Formats: sequence, structure tokens, C-alpha cells
Amino acid sequence: MHAVVLQAIDRYLEQEADRAEVRRLGEKYAARHADLLRRLGE
Repeated sequence: MHAVVLQAIDRYLEQEADRAEVRRLGEKYAARHADLLRRLGE
């Protein structure tokens, strides 16, 4: 049972790290291409 819990925690932490990286990259590219994104939204 202990191993199952540790495995679940490991998976959760990996997923959170992936989400944080996606958010970071999204913010980076949104800032870099803000003008283009604004024009596409018009």
C-alpha cells in the first residue's frame, strides 16, 4: 500500500511540474507575440 501511495504522489508531482512548464511557456510566447494575438482577435 505504501508503494502505491508513493507512486501516486510521484505522478501528481510530475503532472504539476508539466502544468507549470506549460503555463510558463504560454506566458512567454503570449508576451512575445502579443501584437499578433491581438490582431488575430480582431
